[in-house]
Amino acid sequence: MTAEEMFWRKIRFVLLCVFAISLLFIVFTKLLFPVPMVQSMDLLNSIKESEQVLAQQIAYVPKVKAIKQNIDSLDFAIYQVQKKDEIREKILSLQDIYKKNNMGAKYVFGLQSSKILKIYFDTKEELSSIERNNAIIKKDLDECKANL
Repeated sequence: MTAEEMFWRKIRFVLLCVFAISLLFIVFTKLLFPVPMVQSMDLLNSIKESEQVLAQQIAYVPKVKAIKQNIDSLDFAIYQVQKKDEIREKILSLQDIYKKNNMGAKYVFGLQSSKILKIYFDTKEELSSIERNNAIIKKDLDECKANL
């Protein structure tokens, strides 16, 4: 056998090996280990749902800020039952998205924002009441000091 025949025999062997390996790779990836399309679709659907929830959360931010500004602007020293009831109603309306979506964990932000604003409203109301009572107590104390 000449050197040229040995060279071409090695080239044929290498080409045959490359062809066989690529054929095996194609068979394994297409037939034996297919790419799971069902899981990919589930992931894509999950991503779309997450984007929708995020968009709803972003839409809730101005509502929550507006309610907080209403609470801050409210003068609790003045007896305003209707205004307070309107604010309480707006606070409770933030829970609607949680209830509409069968109390899903993704929509718990509506419930949490409602609870936080309710706590903030109650705290501001109690603070105003305490300040008013302290002013009355201070006034009564000054009268007692004056009488002594």
